[in-house]
Amino acid sequence: MQEKNKKIKILLSIVFLIGILFLGIIYINKNIQENKIYQLKNKTYYEVTLNPNNYFLNDKLEADNYYIANSIKNIDIYFDYYLKKETKENINYSYNITATIKSYADNGTKLVWTKDFNLKNINDINEKEIKINENYKLDYQYYVNYVKSFQEYYNIKTENYLYVKLNVKINDTDNPYVELTIPISEDIIEINLKEDNAFLKNNKQNINLKIVIIFIILVIATVYLIIKLLFNKNNEKAILKAYEDIIITIQNKPDINIDNIIYLTSLKDLINITVNNNANIFNYQNKYYAIIDNIYYIYKT
Repeated sequence: MQEKNKKIKILLSIVFLIGILFLGIIYINKNIQENKIYQLKNKTYYEVTLNPNNYFLNDKLEADNYYIANSIKNIDIYFDYYLKKETKENINYSYNITATIKSYADNGTKLVWTKDFNLKNINDINEKEIKINENYKLDYQYYVNYVKSFQEYYNIKTENYLYVKLNVKINDTDNPYVELTIPISEDIIEINLKEDNAFLKNNKQNINLKIVIIFIILVIATVYLIIKLLFNKNNEKAILKAYEDIIITIQNKPDINIDNIIYLTSLKDLINITVNNNANIFNYQNKYYAIIDNIYYIYKT
């Protein structure tokens, strides 16, 4: 019965290790795929359209330049956002374009006034991929005049910025993706375009965390079982060498009465029994026997 329990424990240990490895492979494979679920291609950019003048040859200026504020007619913003999902499930999403004026005092350290404008709002789209192609003409002078009106009303001077955002809500998760920061009430301005895809970033962080946890479990389980196996083997070899004078190797399997068998789970226990009873141990094919008072004590490595 004890030998049967030992075999069951060994079998369960092997099944446990194989199970962990199998689940680890499944999760890792799944998460590697999830890491590629969302393929993003973004080409958001802007151009600046100028008022008619005698100084600039072209009425449009490209991005990443300095601009004379009172020469700007429109800022043409091209929101080109494409997110593809590689799995069968659809993406539920909505998006809006907003503009926000923020006025600061004390060299931009204290916010004294803010005003929100909802430029466009699209709700409840359910498709396998997200396609947003919006060309919005931002009337820059409208917001300049809005700020001037505020400053004149309160007779104050403030540092002012206009923030234009594309906000994409994906599967109920907010993702304020593209933001343009446009100074107001300055003679010469520089427009800053920033992308921050929190949705994909957070998704990837969660995937990496899962993979780390899985690998930690796999390493701990594998190292534990290997150390335990090696320790037991080395310990048994040391015991056998120490008591080799009482161990007799036999060529034929002994005829044993199965009604008088006690199975041992430890070689050390078998050694103690034989030493205490001044008996020998018989070794047959890595199975060790001791016969004491017609009782067979058996240990198998």
